[in-house]
Amino acid sequence: MSQPLLSLCIPTCNRAELLEPLLENIARESAPFLDRLEIVVSDNASTDHTEAVVKASRLPIIYGKNASNLGFGNNLLNVTAKLASGHYVWVISDDDIVLPGGIARIMDSISAAPHVSYHYVNFGWIGPSLRSRLIRQAKPAIPEFLLKNLQCDSREWLHLSQLEELVFLPGKNPSALFSGTFCFVTRRQFFVDALNWLKPSASVDGSSVLVDDCFPHAMLTVPRVAGQPIAYIGEPCMLQCVGAWEWKAYANKNMIFGIHQFFRWLEGQGFGAEGMQRLWSSYYDMAGRLFARMQCFPEENKGFDIVMHEAIPDAASRPAFWNAFMNESKLCIETDHEAEGLARLVREFVGTCPNARIGLWGIQGRGYSFLRKSPDLHANMVWVTDKEEVFHGDALEYADLKVSPPESISSAKIDCLVIATRRTFINDVIDTVSTTLAPGTTIISVDGLAYVEEKT
Repeated sequence: MSQPLLSLCIPTCNRAELLEPLLENIARESAPFLDRLEIVVSDNASTDHTEAVVKASRLPIIYGKNASNLGFGNNLLNVTAKLASGHYVWVISDDDIVLPGGIARIMDSISAAPHVSYHYVNFGWIGPSLRSRLIRQAKPAIPEFLLKNLQCDSREWLHLSQLEELVFLPGKNPSALFSGTFCFVTRRQFFVDALNWLKPSASVDGSSVLVDDCFPHAMLTVPRVAGQPIAYIGEPCMLQCVGAWEWKAYANKNMIFGIHQFFRWLEGQGFGAEGMQRLWSSYYDMAGRLFARMQCFPEENKGFDIVMHEAIPDAASRPAFWNAFMNESKLCIETDHEAEGLARLVREFVGTCPNARIGLWGIQGRGYSFLRKSPDLHANMVWVTDKEEVFHGDALEYADLKVSPPESISSAKIDCLVIATRRTFINDVIDTVSTTLAPGTTIISVDGLAYVEEKT
């Protein structure tokens, strides 16, 4: 075909199992547009069966495989500036999912605003287990709860007079607006031009301290469209998969240190002063929360020293940082203390009933800490649930179980239910389970012990 309008670009490395269903997902969504769209995959020297997955796809894929691993930033430039040929580029990760109609909405936006160089793509989040279940469906039924929590609240298509207006749209954490490679469609020429000045390293694990490694996609786009009109695609086009990251241990470091670096650099690149102030205000709140988590869970976070020396001295002079830090620290400490209390009570119960079947209600906050603190109890655990449907089917990080729907409790045959929810929900959970659990079943919560009464 002649030069495609859009190149859908996928950088990948050793993730064939994630890439294969994504290509099927894209094949369904791109079918009406293959005369105007190309699919490009840049394989960063994979040693698994990535190449076989690409060759087996029914898509006409432009495929390149690097002789050695070039690092994230260089592979990003390779897939966009060297392998792709479209007027516009959309980069998505191999573990994400394109929503029904997502590509169509992007193509419509380009048609509606052909003069703009940047189309912001609203998005949501999904866990790896739910993603694997949905993405292989011929007509995936996307649960509505996944579409209620988006980066930006507005689901309209908007023509904004300048990029900076984007940071004032209501939504989640404006400081993270530009952090994803997938959150914009832009002219491919921006990537081509970046070959001359962007200098990413071969880092692949998230440990790099170079701004060119942390957010190269934002560096080569945001300054180019600052002060210029853009399009905003409010109806989400994709969901970012959260958790299937090799660099997960460096995630908080990159959000605190990496965004701090990027914003400092952006201040000298012509981004509007009011918009910049809004970004910083949001950043200090985010940094306070994430820094508290880094301190509360040091074994799960790498890069603490980098954050402490390079970002915190600036953030520490901001009240927003300390307010967020103290609130999050208080929550973490309370949660940790209460999780220890739950574990102590459950150990006492198991001490009298060694073969007891334990169930857990709630895997966030207290539930997460309870699982971390009680590996000795995991052998007794037979059932876990959470009210958030997004987690159903997910494998637990600290126990060999998957999260079940709450209604499955009737078949779990548990002897003891641990309620690890917030205090305000404990009575609601007890009311829910009291009609299905056997009389005499022990209930353990931060309020102490309770028992399911005889049914009348």
